[in-house]
Formats: sequence, C-alpha cells, structure tokens
Amino acid sequence: MSPKLVAAALAILAAPAIAQEQKSLEGTGASADMVIATDPQSFVDFFEAKGFPARLTEDSVGDPLVEYRSNGDKLSLFFYDCTDNTDCQAVQFYAGYRAPDLPLDSINAWNTERRFVRSYKTDEGVARIEMDVATSLDGLTHRDFEALLDLWLDSIVLYEEHINW
Repeated sequence: MSPKLVAAALAILAAPAIAQEQKSLEGTGASADMVIATDPQSFVDFFEAKGFPARLTEDSVGDPLVEYRSNGDKLSLFFYDCTDNTDCQAVQFYAGYRAPDLPLDSINAWNTERRFVRSYKTDEGVARIEMDVATSLDGLTHRDFEALLDLWLDSIVLYEEHINW
C-alpha cells in the first residue's frame, strides 16, 4: 500500500473522533487546551491538571466561582461580565488579608509599582489584591493562562512580603 493511501486511510479513520471531540466542545467555545469564562469547568480542569485542588461553586450573586488551593492557601477565581449567571466573559484572581493596621500609603506604593495586579483596602480592614483577565469569546490557551497564573502566584508572594504578612 502506498504511503498516500495509508495517510488517507488514517485521516478517514480519525475523522469521527475529531468530529466527536469538536461536537462535545460546541456551545462552550472551549477546546481541550483552552480556558474560557463561558465554560467555568475548563478552569477547574486546568487547575487540577496543574496539581491545584479546585472546585466549582458560585459567588453571592450566583455567578460561577472557582476555589483552588496553592501552597495550602484557598484562593478564588471570580467570573464577571456574565449574563444571568452564565456566558461570562472575564475572570478575576482574588486574595484577601485581614490587615486593619495596613497603612493606605503602603497599598498606594504597591499600586504605583505594579501594572497588572491592584490592591485596595475595604472599610472592614481587608487588604485585597486582584487581577482581571478577559477571555472574551475565544478563550486563552493553557500556556497563556499558565503564564498569567504564574504572574498571579508570584504577585501573592510579593504582596505578602510587601504587607509583612
């Protein structure tokens, strides 16, 4: 059998499997190597594949929320720009610290030196850091999201050093 015939036969045999995979992802906008806010489970799957225990739940308004653990700390990934608690377009990394004595000038210094991660302090004395990520309609590759996750986790370490946590 010629190499061209072997290649053609393999392509024909693989077509149903490829079509089934594409069909299973229809409606979510996600593919096996993507994360997208319209498919919150894609983030849970990503975190778990990278060794971060994760679970999908919902926030106080019913939007999706992924809780995951890193170095024993519970962290949150909130979903935004949702329509009726679905079809979200963005996510937000979040961490909070009870720090009532943290001076505002310390938070301002952090924000002055950082580009992607911002901090603020609530009236209840919780210092927060957040990082927004728009996935829009096409999502992000695992490689790109992993780079953002690395930036986020590095920022947490730097923030905790900054506020003497």
